[in-house]
Amino acid sequence: MRAQAAARPGFAGSVLPARRPAGGEGSFLIHELLGRGATATVYRGTDLAAQRPVAVKVAEGPDDRHSRRIHDEARILSGLNHPAIVAFVGEGHVPDGYPWAGRPFLVEEFAFGGSLAERIHGGPGDPQEVAGWAAAALSGLSHVHAQGFVHQDIKPANVLLSSLRRSPVRIADFGIAAPAGSALEPGSSSGTAHYMSPQQASGGPAEPATDVYALGLVLLECLTATKAFPGTPVESLVARTLRGPVIPRELGPRWVSLLAAMTAMEAADRPLAAEASAEAAGMVRRPAPPLRDVAAGLLFGALKSAPSGAGRRPLKPVV
Repeated sequence: MRAQAAARPGFAGSVLPARRPAGGEGSFLIHELLGRGATATVYRGTDLAAQRPVAVKVAEGPDDRHSRRIHDEARILSGLNHPAIVAFVGEGHVPDGYPWAGRPFLVEEFAFGGSLAERIHGGPGDPQEVAGWAAAALSGLSHVHAQGFVHQDIKPANVLLSSLRRSPVRIADFGIAAPAGSALEPGSSSGTAHYMSPQQASGGPAEPATDVYALGLVLLECLTATKAFPGTPVESLVARTLRGPVIPRELGPRWVSLLAAMTAMEAADRPLAAEASAEAAGMVRRPAPPLRDVAAGLLFGALKSAPSGAGRRPLKPVV
């Protein structure tokens, strides 16, 4: 990680100005490199005004496609507002005099818990915990779909874990998100091979059912710590056009039913994200209320159902 950061001397320690969504300008201090993809490089940063950590995503090269993706991601992310989606903080261009001068960047919420990809390396997840992740992530996807967009790249690395109470996960990386129904640009690709739906793999238009399918594979991987369609990208893509994923019966009937529905071969057979979220939420075991609350509830119920009038005996005070 340090070697990668050294490849861009002088960028760490830079203070970049960015426009905030509500107006005004913020200043963001750049720290170490977090990761690098095909179209963007991500750094950890600090919002100097709010004194909170952020992630700063800079276009990887001067290619117009890379710049357009950053602009498109900023536009889409700024219109989303949901606990299970990383919050948009600002956007701008790297000023003159800095490494990568002129390149667009966006600033977003920083999630402290790592990603599902890292968690999966630790072995199969607890079904109760995974159900909580599922309910939150599906609720977030429902919000994305309601705004008319499809994420198109749901995978373990793009679902971040959070310690905040409002949501246990955050969906990140909207770099290839697209309006629902839009066709794939000639010569371009979308998604990650191991998680593409059959329709996405065949170059079909962006559709919400694609996100539901991909998250179904992600959840199955969380529960088993094994990719549903292993092998090379080509082998993985071919396999899913021939069959659905193998879902272990040991996961229990509710998990088997939900995952089978989410990963149905035909898009029309998959549930909406909101429907799947409700089903996942039903699998989350709620903590038992304190004993005193149970006793109070029983007492209230008894008083409410007791007959009124002269026949009711007054409660004796407890001495």
